[in-house]
Amino acid sequence: MPLTIVETPVRSRECSYKDFTNCKPRAFNGTGGIIALSQWFEKTESIFEICSCPEGSKVKFAACTFVDRALMWWTSHVKSLSLIVANAIGWEALKELMIEKYCPRGEVQKLEQELWSLTMKGSDIVSYTARFNDLVTLCPGMVPSEAKKVEKYIWGLVPPF
Repeated sequence: MPLTIVETPVRSRECSYKDFTNCKPRAFNGTGGIIALSQWFEKTESIFEICSCPEGSKVKFAACTFVDRALMWWTSHVKSLSLIVANAIGWEALKELMIEKYCPRGEVQKLEQELWSLTMKGSDIVSYTARFNDLVTLCPGMVPSEAKKVEKYIWGLVPPF
């Protein structure tokens, strides 16, 4: 008689603050402009994914990584809304608020201009591709679709001789 294996579903438990901190989230101090903020977003979102962090806990957990200038900004924000309302804004809304606060428009415009005029130098496709990917990440509005991204990438390649 063949042996039948029955799989029982594994219940995953909700991510706790301890789970989040055990992943060593990066502190955010409010300096470094768009690049530092983008790196903080990436690291924090990676931890959310690893921990299976529920949407309702993301802002609370992320806010606990704020230090210095960023902590002062968040404290002021909380005072104007209340802690319950501030924590309930959602991760995407928090990201938008932080971009408005910590990414000077002039810095963003310089990066957009660099992306717009980026071309491959000589035959160094590795450097071109790396910088292109960095700029696309920092300026997502410039290439709103995958088709536009591919089009812009190809446009910056050096034509063959």
